[in-house]
Amino acid sequence: MRLGTFAVATPLGAMRRVGVDTPAGVVDATAARIALLERTLPREAAERVGAAQVPPDMLAIIGTGAPAMEWVREAVEAVLARGQAATGSGQAVLYRPEDITLLAPVPRPPGIANFSCWPAHGAAGAARGSPLRPAEEGSGILPYWKGNPDSVVGPGTVLEPPPYEAELDVECELVCIVGTGGRDLDRAAAARAIAGYTIVNDVSARARQWVEMKTGRGPAKGKDFDGGNVMGPWLVTPDEVGDVRALRLSLHVNGEELSSAETAGMTWDFEEMLSYLSQGQTIRPGHVISAGCYHGGCGKDLDRTFKPGDVVELRISRIGALVNRIGDGG
Repeated sequence: MRLGTFAVATPLGAMRRVGVDTPAGVVDATAARIALLERTLPREAAERVGAAQVPPDMLAIIGTGAPAMEWVREAVEAVLARGQAATGSGQAVLYRPEDITLLAPVPRPPGIANFSCWPAHGAAGAARGSPLRPAEEGSGILPYWKGNPDSVVGPGTVLEPPPYEAELDVECELVCIVGTGGRDLDRAAAARAIAGYTIVNDVSARARQWVEMKTGRGPAKGKDFDGGNVMGPWLVTPDEVGDVRALRLSLHVNGEELSSAETAGMTWDFEEMLSYLSQGQTIRPGHVISAGCYHGGCGKDLDRTFKPGDVVELRISRIGALVNRIGDGG
């Protein structure tokens, strides 16, 4: 399935829901579950049970694990088969994409861990004088830095530079979203704990980042600003993604493909990263784990700068395209 969080206008303001992307449109997961239960339960009971099984909140759904995913899948298939547009009480079941605003699949994750699984990207940074170095071979260390969960925005957001920066860079990153989570997960448990995959644009203020990295303490304000983590468009479940080592990533600007890479070149897989992250730490539903930027997946690697009005599109096969426009800071 392809799950997302969306907002829809109501007389009382925007309402946030969880939806499933289908050829017929975006199905409201909660409303679909209620509609299915109305076939066997009284209307009020169906609403109570349906909202409990499939709440309109992504963290609650993925945190329940396989049962909730099956409830969503069963409900979506049932309402599409019947062509049902609303519940008995009038809740809309199906939306046209143009009638909703797609948000980040997890609008506010509990944490973001940014690993670096692309050696050539790190080598290119080192060649430019970056003080960062890979972990010693055989050390068992998988270095990562922590992103800002409060900076997450969704597809279509205009990317504005912070007041201390004139230009922005972008980074095309494949990430997994943790579902049930846990602590001290082995590889098999980590695989079961992954709810799905999506795309993140790790937006960067390079001039500030360059100065900060010389202190050896990480990028800080080079990446820590409003709108610095763009996520979407959909959380795609593992069964639909298939072999994560057989995906293609690419960076496009104004319709032109600038670069691409194959995930076969990643150093670690997501099971390794999640297992490492969970050592002595309880990982909560919705935690984002990034594989980092591939070499050529950012303007810095390509000696390319972006100007206001540029449309940046990050594509990953079997997941989709994350599209944003560069703003002018006004």
